[in-house]
Amino acid sequence: MNPEGVGRIFAPLAAFAEGPFPEHYEPIESPVANPLHPQQSNNPVVKKVKTDADKYGTAKDYQVVCTTYRLTEHYHYWTKNNPMNVQLVPEPFVEIPAEMANEMGLRGGEKVKVSSARGEYIAKAMVTRRIKPMLIDGKKTYQIGIPIHWGYRGIAEDAGKTSKTPVNMLSPTAIDPNAYTPEFKGFLVKVERA
Repeated sequence: MNPEGVGRIFAPLAAFAEGPFPEHYEPIESPVANPLHPQQSNNPVVKKVKTDADKYGTAKDYQVVCTTYRLTEHYHYWTKNNPMNVQLVPEPFVEIPAEMANEMGLRGGEKVKVSSARGEYIAKAMVTRRIKPMLIDGKKTYQIGIPIHWGYRGIAEDAGKTSKTPVNMLSPTAIDPNAYTPEFKGFLVKVERA
């Protein structure tokens, strides 16, 4: 509370690029428009890297939400060079909901191709019940998950057991204008048999 009897956000004047207050925006690639502001779904001042590789997908072309994550057995990228960790999780996989796998006629261990507007990634499917379909704006929407630990160089890559393409090649290069964090953790893809 301030002496004049009102509250105020305690931050430098230039703290919020889209200010004066924090606002909710959907990611650059989202299956739905922002329910609060459908006319401006994405952050109008998001920082987009502008190269030939930086393209953005739409829900019309890519219907599946993809998230990337770390595994408990791994610490960022360096543990893929530790033989014990490589033995625990020897190769990349794409975690796919059981309901989605059933619709595709897909079984665990079969290879899938995950495509975004920027590239494609091929790995074995890990069919799971951990991820459930979401009902977003009245439409069933699937989400998949891909660990980030493979690509470029490592024990498995050098042995030719996995792709040398990192999963972050699928994700968009869009950066939050306030925190400067990239949107690597949620984007749109399509999934098909490899």
